[in-house]
Formats: sequence, C-alpha cells, structure tokens
Amino acid sequence: MMHHPKAFLAALALFALVSAGCVEQEPDRPSAADWKIIKQNILKKAPKVKHPVNTDFEGKVEYIGLDVDKAVIRPGQQFTLVHYWKVKKAVPGWKVFTHLGDPKNQGKYYVNADHKPILGRYPATMWKPGEIIRDEHKVTLRNTWDAKKLHIYVGLWRGSQRLKPKGKHDKNRLLAAALPVAAPTVRKSRPSRKVPRLVATKSAKPVTIDGKLDDPVWAKAQWSPYFVNTLTGSRVTEQTRAKVAWDEKNLYLAFDVKDNDVWGSLKKRDDKLWTQEAIEVFIDANGDGKDYIELQVSPAGVIFDSYLAAYRKNDNAWNSGLKVKVKVDGTLNKRDDKDKGWIVEMALPLADAKGKSKAELKPPKLATVWRVNFFRMESPKKRTQVAAAWSPPLVGDFHKLDRFGELVFGDAEGKYPGMLMKKALVPLHRGKVVRMVRGAKIAPMALHSKRPMPRKKAPTKGVRTPAKVAPKKPAPKKPAK
Repeated sequence: MMHHPKAFLAALALFALVSAGCVEQEPDRPSAADWKIIKQNILKKAPKVKHPVNTDFEGKVEYIGLDVDKAVIRPGQQFTLVHYWKVKKAVPGWKVFTHLGDPKNQGKYYVNADHKPILGRYPATMWKPGEIIRDEHKVTLRNTWDAKKLHIYVGLWRGSQRLKPKGKHDKNRLLAAALPVAAPTVRKSRPSRKVPRLVATKSAKPVTIDGKLDDPVWAKAQWSPYFVNTLTGSRVTEQTRAKVAWDEKNLYLAFDVKDNDVWGSLKKRDDKLWTQEAIEVFIDANGDGKDYIELQVSPAGVIFDSYLAAYRKNDNAWNSGLKVKVKVDGTLNKRDDKDKGWIVEMALPLADAKGKSKAELKPPKLATVWRVNFFRMESPKKRTQVAAAWSPPLVGDFHKLDRFGELVFGDAEGKYPGMLMKKALVPLHRGKVVRMVRGAKIAPMALHSKRPMPRKKAPTKGVRTPAKVAPKKPAPKKPAK
C-alpha cells in the first residue's frame, strides 16, 4: 500500500516528525514494501534543481543540490526540502545531517533536522556506488522565529567526525541554500525552560493492569497537565495526560489519550510504532544523562522497548518485563467512524528501569527523583503526523535528556518530605486557617502549634510619628506645716 502515490505523500508528511527523533539505531533490513519506496527515490540521472550545489565530499559522495517548495519561509508553516545525492563510494557507518539556522545567531536560531533518508528506509550506510538518491522531508520553523535569513546546511557525520566538503564550508557543513524568512505573525513568547515535576503516588497493593484505571491508587494520583507542542511548549488540540503510581516492585503509568480516529496496524514487538500512533516513555532512572530506556505502546497494545547505553544508541534486542493493557473508547482501525480516545495502563518492574546497565540502581524511596519524559505520536487521517510532550524538548529531538521532567516518588497521598506546597488552606489553631503563599515550605510542627499568632504591626509608611515628649517631673512636695 505504501507505494501508492497518495499513501506516499502521507508517508512524507508523517516523516516530518519521525525525523524529530524517537529511535536512532542501525537500520533494519528493508521490507518488500520499503524497497518499493526506496526504488522510487533512486534516480537514473540527476535532475535540475532550484539550488544547485554540486560539491564533493572527500571523493565519496556528491551533494547535487536542493529543492525547496517555498520561495519565502514562514515561521510556523511547514515546508518541504528535497535533497539529491550522488554516491561515488560506499559510506558504511556514515549518516547524513541537515541543520537549519540563522547565519548571524545560530545559537539562538537553530533546528536539527537530522533524519534517515527516504522516510527512514535507506540510510547512507546502505548506499551503493552509482546511485542518485532523492531524499524528501518536511520541516517547520517555530512560529516565533524572527531572524530574517535561513541557512540550510548538509553533510555526513560519524561519531565526532564529519566528511569534509570541497571548497567553502562551515565546520564541514555545506551551505545548501540561503532563504528569506517572513516576519512571524504571532507575538513573541518564551517557553519555560523549567522542567515539570510529577509525583508518583504509592499504592498499597499491586495494580491490576486492565486499562480500566479503577484501582484505588488511581483515584488519588494526580493527572499531569495536558501535553504540549514539542518545539514551542504551546497548547495542542490533541489532548493527552498522564499519571504515575508505584509500589515496592513496579512503576505504574496511565495515559488518557483523546483521539477521534484510533488506529495502529503494526503487530510485532519492537515494530516502528512511532511511525503511526503511540505513547512513548523515556526513563533515565539515575539521572546521569547517559544511559536510559525507551518504551512505546500503540493503540493495539503492541510494545516497543529499547535500552540505550548512550545518546540514541538503541539496543532493541533488550526486552523489559513491561505489562500493558489498552482500552479503546471507540473502534480500533475503523477509519471511517469517530472515536473518543484510548487509555493506556502500564506496569514496569522497577529493576527494568536501568535496562542492561550494570550500575547499581537503588530502590526508590520517598522523595527519590527519576528523570523521565512522555510523548504522544498522533497520525490523523489525511493530515500530517503531530507530536506532543509532557516536558517539551524545545528542539526536534525527543532524546533531549536535559529536558526530561522530574518524577518524584511520593507516599499514598502523593506527598513527600520537603514538598513545596501550592496555595492551600492550612489549619493553625482554634479552627482558624491561613492561605499559604505559593512555594512556601510547611514546617510540620507549625501546623499544630498552640502558640498564638503574632499580631501584625500597623503600617507606618506615610504616617507622621509624633515627637517624643519628655515626661514631666513630679512637683516637689511641700513641707508639712
């Protein structure tokens, strides 16, 4: 089906977010359906392009040039890039990259559009001499992008190395095109750089994984805020939220996914779930920003689990003890009706949170903090795939570990030592209450103190204080007659 022209266009749109970054690993061998797409994008001769470059990379590959479907790039609006490469020699282990940025301030204006060519089906490490590769993908600048120029850079990298292009380059990045950018149409805003925090509520007994969320602990656990746009932190129409619980053996996760078209055709464990619809969970239990695990669940209840010993180094041969149940409010894979959504309930053994790492992971206790992140991939019918996150990475990379949120292990009431309280009515004594200031810590003894509250002094600003008058001396007593 994927070789049909309409399906192919849909796949191109879908890949815009796939390239943003779920799984980076050595490629699986292409399937028969994959090869149909690949062959459509291996050309017999080089085409004429809008932005010809014709630059050689160390005698191995030649970058022919780039087509862009927009003459002027508009922030917040998707545009299409089509790259053309000519293969001279095999490049095993090498990967292509695409960087977008403002030439004057690339630290502030930058998009990592790295991806695997031909919809993830034909990475550079598989290219054969003589091939001309056509690679199309879609990208979007954030809607507050106010730089007037956009430079598009390309190249090949392996580890810490980059192939050197002939002629002028920027740190072995080849300039493919320089495009004008229209002024943003929305008011400039700054997404919060702070990561969110969610409390895992402790369960008195094991949770039944049935997708119903009717165990007592779920009534006490708090929902997270709804997920937001992964790049901007702004609201999205596809609502998703999460809550977490735990006991001495398992971490429990629940997701409430609003969705009017619930579908997922992949059936095998570790299939490419992120190319359709999925909930994704990343866990860096020891918070060292090095190794972590990635879990995914589709509406059909199919599992993807992977251990990453380092950034994007997926080991899909690793299997966790993850248990999952999905309950669909509607009909699965019936694309012509309207659904309401799906619920995901998961149980992960605490010991599996460290994956294959040999480092010790101490069992969590009250106030233990893990770094985690949650994502949702949504593929609406006849529309581009969209993504939402609990803690938005603010770049096109789900593996942005320093943007993982904080999961704090709490007690049966969802509290933990040193917890910062939001506005709340706190009893003091004699039935009186006061409203706590946001962020103030509550000292345990203060709640039951019998000491009366000190009265506030009357304000003195603007009130003239009368001058002190020396006390009159008592008049001397007259001697008695």
